[in-house]
Amino acid sequence: MAKISIYLDERRLEQIDRLIETSPNLTNRSRSALISHLIDQEITRQTKLRMVEAAKLVDELDLGWTKEEEECVIIDKEVCG
Repeated sequence: MAKISIYLDERRLEQIDRLIETSPNLTNRSRSALISHLIDQEITRQTKLRMVEAAKLVDELDLGWTKEEEECVIIDKEVCG
């Protein structure tokens, strides 16, 4: 795993330590775990944003299913379980 160094002032280090202490999913973890967690959150946020933008584009270009196609899928799902 690659290592990086980040230089922060004391105030920022204290804030990071408080975040670690108060976040249930980070308790008993390190500063590195917090940074990794924040990166994962940002990747997830960006992925969701791209998905929403793509859905908007599909809607704007009317590339989605017709009402009849949607009803057929619903019926198929109900019949097949």
